[in-house]
Amino acid sequence: MTSRKTNSQKIERQRGALTLMMGLLLLMGSTILTLSSVRIGIIEQRIANNELRAKEAQQAAQAGLDYALARIAQDDNIDTPPPVTATGDATYDIVLTERERGNEICVLSRAIARGDDSIEAVATECFQQQRLLKIGTGVGHAPLVLNGCLDGVTGNPDIYPRDCEGADEDCTSIAITSSAEMACLDSGHLDLHGGDIEDDAFTGSAWDQVFDISKDEFKAIADTGDPQFRWINSSSNWHQSLGSATEPVYLVFSAAADCPKLNGNPTIYGIVYFENAAACRSQGWGGATVYGSVVFDGALKKLMANSRLYHWSRAGSDGERANLNRVRSASRIPGSWRDWD
Repeated sequence: MTSRKTNSQKIERQRGALTLMMGLLLLMGSTILTLSSVRIGIIEQRIANNELRAKEAQQAAQAGLDYALARIAQDDNIDTPPPVTATGDATYDIVLTERERGNEICVLSRAIARGDDSIEAVATECFQQQRLLKIGTGVGHAPLVLNGCLDGVTGNPDIYPRDCEGADEDCTSIAITSSAEMACLDSGHLDLHGGDIEDDAFTGSAWDQVFDISKDEFKAIADTGDPQFRWINSSSNWHQSLGSATEPVYLVFSAAADCPKLNGNPTIYGIVYFENAAACRSQGWGGATVYGSVVFDGALKKLMANSRLYHWSRAGSDGERANLNRVRSASRIPGSWRDWD
């Protein structure tokens, strides 16, 4: 009996040890599984975090391009944009690199996570500026632009073309640009001060030769009350001085205004345009000074006694003279990011 009892106790102790061992193994297994799950969770969280930061960096880089577009639309220099703060107070510094490609302005925007240089993103895009005038240099057109002939000039009017002396770039000293042939461009008493006449220079309207904006668009801007844009329907003679070397005006006399005389010796800085071709055939100004361009969409006769027309480059010094060909807007060039090299 004693022997059987002893064997039974041994079996019970062995069963207990086995149960304990199995329990320990299960506990170790569950611990390993738990730690593994925690590790996987941490890795997944890091991956999600990195993906979030990468998306934020890409959005910050895109914001840099938006900033560049706004500067280009204002014809301002592209400087360093403010940093972008994203979710969780993560901050991205943006560096913009600009280059010109023909008439396009291309920008590379690089966003870098502050405190972690390994997180960055790059976005590229090219932009196109929409300017007011057809010439993009800012020095303007000839002082006198005609869509037709010129004759019967009386008095002592003067045209002062662009002064090319000492100019670094290619420079032409043009006093008059006309759509007509030289045979019907009689300058008469008009002193061109060494400037040339550019004949047979364009077809179509003088408006399209000078402006890179439609008349409807121009009138819409003038209707907003912008003091630099004037759309005149009155036929009364004009004697008001307007503009300056730093703030030129764009003065349009519509067909409804016929072709008012500029008299009373006004001084105007900018572009003066006359739409009514027929009414301007017997103009007979009483005197005016214009820095910029006077544009007639038609032929002229009896022009400008004692008036003076100056090329825009003569309106003040370089540092004190605005770009006559102002930028009115800018737009993205679709798909230009694909062409970046």
